Amino acid sequence: MALAFATASAASCAKVEADVPQAQVTQKSVSFQGFPGSKQIGEVSVTQSFTLTSADLSWAKELNSEVYATEFELKAVGAVQDLSFIHYAHITMSDGTNGATASAVEIVNYERPANAAPSPVIDAPTSYPINVSHVWAAEKVVITMVLAGVFPEDAWSADVTLHMSGKMSYKF
Repeated sequence: MALAFATASAASCAKVEADVPQAQVTQKSVSFQGFPGSKQIGEVSVTQSFTLTSADLSWAKELNSEVYATEFELKAVGAVQDLSFIHYAHITMSDGTNGATASAVEIVNYERPANAAPSPVIDAPTSYPINVSHVWAAEKVVITMVLAGVFPEDAWSADVTLHMSGKMSYKF
């Protein structure tokens, strides 16, 4: 009987692994302030953050996961449809849980090419897949964007998309 129980127990332990070649998390209509008189002021930088919660991160939460950031996308929505005013973007991801001590992970350091055509989208791939597993496991993940340029006078909005990949495994 003990042998039958041991055999049954061993048979019920299984491990499932899967590659996730592409996943996206989008924060819709992130608002940015306008800068009246911006043409006279010249280039300035702004910092904007938003928080992703467990509900946003559910695809990797209860699994033994490796999560990699592969690309950052900013897409204009609303009245402003040309993001060529953004010359620089620095994007980080950090653990937004109270008392978190881990450093922020740099995702993208984007500089607009001099010959880039006007576009409603900034598409900035990472240099290589960046392991963000320890940050992604947090209850709250804070995405911080530092943007520099000659901004519009009126407030504007953009959808922010993080492109991810990963590996997941689950034992049962």
